[in-house]
Amino acid sequence: MGLAVAGAFGVGYHESASSRAVAPVAAPRLVDEVRLALASRYYRPVPERVLELGSVSKIISALGDPYTTYLAPQAYRLVRQETARTYSGIGLNVLPSPRGFVVVAMNDGPARRAGIHVGDTIVSIAGRPAKSLTMARAMSYFLGRPGSSIELELQHGSDHVDLRVRRALIEVPAVHARLISAAGRRWGVVELNSFRTGSTVLLRREVRELEREHAAGLVLDLRNNPGGLLTQAVGIVSVFLQSGAVVTLDGAHQPEHTLQALGTSTTRLPLVVLVNRWTASSAEVVAGALRDHHRATVVGQRTYGKALVQAVDPLDNGAALELTVAQYRTPSGEDISGVGVRPQIAAVDDSRTRADEALAMALQVLARPTS
Repeated sequence: MGLAVAGAFGVGYHESASSRAVAPVAAPRLVDEVRLALASRYYRPVPERVLELGSVSKIISALGDPYTTYLAPQAYRLVRQETARTYSGIGLNVLPSPRGFVVVAMNDGPARRAGIHVGDTIVSIAGRPAKSLTMARAMSYFLGRPGSSIELELQHGSDHVDLRVRRALIEVPAVHARLISAAGRRWGVVELNSFRTGSTVLLRREVRELEREHAAGLVLDLRNNPGGLLTQAVGIVSVFLQSGAVVTLDGAHQPEHTLQALGTSTTRLPLVVLVNRWTASSAEVVAGALRDHHRATVVGQRTYGKALVQAVDPLDNGAALELTVAQYRTPSGEDISGVGVRPQIAAVDDSRTRADEALAMALQVLARPTS
């Protein structure tokens, strides 16, 4: 297998490799490789009429699955950066929308400097309608060598904006922690931006430091977090939960199995998990697990609702097939597909104010006396 993720663009992965663009591929051997992978690993049975189609692009298109795609060799090499701590690109993460791709998270980089905002919709990429592209193909456009550029058309509110964005080397700070004073006490706030390699180690280190600084409780901020490596999601849950189910995976070609907490709990401090509508995939795994085990109170908005797991299978020609291999349920057995994780306490940040109303509500919940 390969790499298990709920990736930087909102894809949830299981151990395998990565995929991107759906381009016509004629080599019979390659078509057979893809047919075999789908017939033996896809999370639902694939109809024979689909497997009998004559090209990789036709087969994948017939699946109607935005998260299953073929990655040409160059795109595969680029997209493998998506779970790394440093990569070259424009510095944004997206999720599918009816008009193209909505921007759900941004790193400090070219896209932000060009004036792109979370909530903008990308409707055209390199002159191609964004809604005609797979998410993997879109990400392969965003990545590239430093100094190269990409043309984007955005919808920002009612305005359409054309931009040329120059790619650059981007550092990805997976974790940012700070202390905030409220209600006469100090609270730790840990922002987790993605589930990249090493995220668990970094978060564990920050939590220990916040405890040493006498934080009375913690807010785990997963807003605008599109996910990443599933292994990191299990690790993050295990920072706060000593034992118990984290997530249950089920697919047509694998027996149902449950991933458990690792027995490496770092803290028992009171915990709030802060989410919004762009909290997706592995981030939803964490929120759902900590909620179901009554380890945390979930505050914010209903999350994105992506309950699928992808695997990335390398192919003999240097390309890769990214395919959906499982769906998942929270420890209580809830299927969040299309509905997301429902917060126990609703809170929305008003972008028109300087205050962070959702964070203020999370701190208010922490400060409530326990019975």
